[in-house]
Amino acid sequence: MSIGVVTGTNSASPYSFFVRLHQEKNRPVHMVQIDDVVKVVFSYRPYGEMIYYGIVTEINARWDFGVNSGYEEEVALKGLLPTFPVYIATITTTRMLKVEDGKITSDAPQVPPPPGTEVFMAKDQEVDVALGFDELIKQDTAVPVGVFKNGRPAYVDVRYILGENGAHINISGQSGVASKTSYATFLVRSFLDTGKRLKEKNELMAYLSRSRFIIFNVKGEGLLFLDKWSKDWKNLEKEETWKQWKKMYDSMMINPQPFEKVKFYAPRRSTKNMQPWSNKRYDKIFSYGWDCIDIFSMGLFELIFDPEELELNQNLQLAVTTIQEFFYERLERAVQDAAKYCEDDACLPSTSNDEIILRTAIAHGFDVVTRAGLPEKIDDLLKMFTTDIEFSKKMEEELRGKSTIMALIRRLKSIKNIGMDLIWVPTSFLSNELGIKEEHRIDWDQPGQVTVIDISKLRPRIQSFVVGAVLVEVMRSREEKTDQDPVFIFLDELNKYAPRHGGGPLGNLFRDIAERGRSFRIIMIGAEQTASEVDYRIITQSSTTVVGRQKGAELEKPEYSHLTSEQKERAALLQQGEMIVDQPFMRIPITVRFPLPAWCTREDGYHSNEEEIKGIEKRLF
Repeated sequence: MSIGVVTGTNSASPYSFFVRLHQEKNRPVHMVQIDDVVKVVFSYRPYGEMIYYGIVTEINARWDFGVNSGYEEEVALKGLLPTFPVYIATITTTRMLKVEDGKITSDAPQVPPPPGTEVFMAKDQEVDVALGFDELIKQDTAVPVGVFKNGRPAYVDVRYILGENGAHINISGQSGVASKTSYATFLVRSFLDTGKRLKEKNELMAYLSRSRFIIFNVKGEGLLFLDKWSKDWKNLEKEETWKQWKKMYDSMMINPQPFEKVKFYAPRRSTKNMQPWSNKRYDKIFSYGWDCIDIFSMGLFELIFDPEELELNQNLQLAVTTIQEFFYERLERAVQDAAKYCEDDACLPSTSNDEIILRTAIAHGFDVVTRAGLPEKIDDLLKMFTTDIEFSKKMEEELRGKSTIMALIRRLKSIKNIGMDLIWVPTSFLSNELGIKEEHRIDWDQPGQVTVIDISKLRPRIQSFVVGAVLVEVMRSREEKTDQDPVFIFLDELNKYAPRHGGGPLGNLFRDIAERGRSFRIIMIGAEQTASEVDYRIITQSSTTVVGRQKGAELEKPEYSHLTSEQKERAALLQQGEMIVDQPFMRIPITVRFPLPAWCTREDGYHSNEEEIKGIEKRLF
């Protein structure tokens, strides 16, 4: 369908040109929309025939002749003055192809299309060609991320997701209206289903199908029900809106259903036991925690403290480092004693590391904490400043002053009061006869599994500790072995944990993952309200950038320079379910829609069948 011609009234370049739409009775024969895909075919000597594709990024209507004022316009409307309306569409070139020996190649010369050349609408498979999706589909590297207005699927390249050419995904947008969390869970569903569908055809898709997904639940308990049907989805079943959503899922070949392989974890409710702290989820949820063995062997102790204060107060940083190193040395000695104890008792498993040796010995009666002089709880650490002579002497030697020690004690008491003792658990809770007690260990390393870790009820500093501890564990597991399956980590409110300035040890962890993570296939899916407040190195390392509805003032920041001026205007008006997606292989970011999640993302939004209701009533009453 011819829609118009390349107009010479505006300057054309190889990268953008303008189309004057064909008219009939002063109205366009076919009115194009923003995001429509068009095609222009032309030739130049000596290059021969060329085909350019482009996307409509702007449409303008104006008088073309004789009207310079409101008075003249009024006269023209009464037919007393000759005038003519024109409709001009701005086209941004997305692909340049050349016809050579009857074959289409991608090495077309970069020249402007000549004025007067007919412009056509691209349809069906031509849309995929225009945006480069045809190559992705041919190579089985296309991952659906939504649909266009015309209902055709939009794709990103899996090579820019799994670390082959780049990695990491960043999603920004206003709270509530940008649907960041819903879109992130939609991407997880797309990754799993697409990976399973294409795993026999492409090695990267096989990796994608076996990926691990760690999701931090930071608000309410909404993400603790990903294995349940959404109430909204079920209530609208078979209605017209539901059929449209179902059609979108079908076009992307994604199954609209809850996640099948999910594990849920929450902090313990009390220091007296390991009962998970959950107000709405009553089944299939486990508690988590770290004991003194974890904290000092993994170097987690510094994550307990305020990162800004650690950066500003060198004496406090020295005190924290001294404690970490002191108890790490005691742990090393404890491993030797525990190994000898287990050899005498013949209780050691055939394959053991330092942690399993310690925990097996604990389970068989070896009191590691007392013999090695480790703090079982924060209270024990506080007592050791006065009761443990070796420890107190070491602190005095290193710090040469009591003021820093007293300041450290005050901070440890403060940390205990805000709930650190819910996360710092006794060693007996994490040890059994086989070494590690798995039920209270976050078991995230399972192929195709989604692991949801609830941190919503914890205070901000304790939230940071949990996030940091999980990141350390993931990095350690992937650094030890090569060619591991990918791990995706989704975290909302990223600006809290990796701020633009500072961030301390946790900020360093995020920067390390941003810069080295793709080498180990550790992929961050970060979300925040304002990308300008997140560490610059983390933002710039994200190969896939997603923008939901955003405030105009924020869109003027450099972090959104990949958007055109028209797209920035549009981003301020996006509706729920609409996103602007960008990846390096795209000539221009694309606007997509994604369907309502069939799985629950709100704590009061899951659909309960009669059997589930009876089970809940039985547990409660």
